[in-house]
Amino acid sequence: MVGKEVAMTSSKEKSIRFATPDVSYDLDPQAVAEYILMLDSRREDPDVTQLKLHKLLYLAQANYLASTGRRLMDSDVEAFRHGPVIDAIRSTYKPYDRDIIVNRHKPSKKTTLPPDAADFLNRIWEMYQDNSASYLRNLTHRQDPWRDNYVEGKSHTLIPDADMADYFSQKVPVTQRVFHPNVIVVHQDFLDSLDDDLVVDRTLEALA
Repeated sequence: MVGKEVAMTSSKEKSIRFATPDVSYDLDPQAVAEYILMLDSRREDPDVTQLKLHKLLYLAQANYLASTGRRLMDSDVEAFRHGPVIDAIRSTYKPYDRDIIVNRHKPSKKTTLPPDAADFLNRIWEMYQDNSASYLRNLTHRQDPWRDNYVEGKSHTLIPDADMADYFSQKVPVTQRVFHPNVIVVHQDFLDSLDDDLVVDRTLEALA
């Protein structure tokens, strides 16, 4: 089953891989940001400020790393006072300050993103769109990747990819994660109910 991953979930999440998932990676951070803004522009009451945008992009990058082992965006994530920041787009959206970005900037309705990346971002949006910027800021402050790397009074402290991947794959409950569309989640109990000879056959049936 090339291009598929099975994530087995239990009280402690595990995963088995039949092959490396077929995913897009190292995408243009600006294109990813504009896609999020395009989704926000469709809402009756858009609310994405630069603070919320950075938190959404961090959550996208972290979930993608945990789900695929690859970066969604070709950008480092850095620990700032108010949470994780996507380095590559910081200067672009900083002038918007606390303004809702789409009230001053009209994102393109077309996207250059591959379909799998757009699908993944739709899932991120569905999970987090209704959360305020302050809620997402506080959420990221409770998570190890920011807490373990932020240095008081210092900006531009790198949050390593491994920290994000490890935290989201090992400590974030599966119900609070976002998976790449080529990743299929299988509950541990499903596999435990099968004898050894049927595990692969039944799992492959689920992938078909």
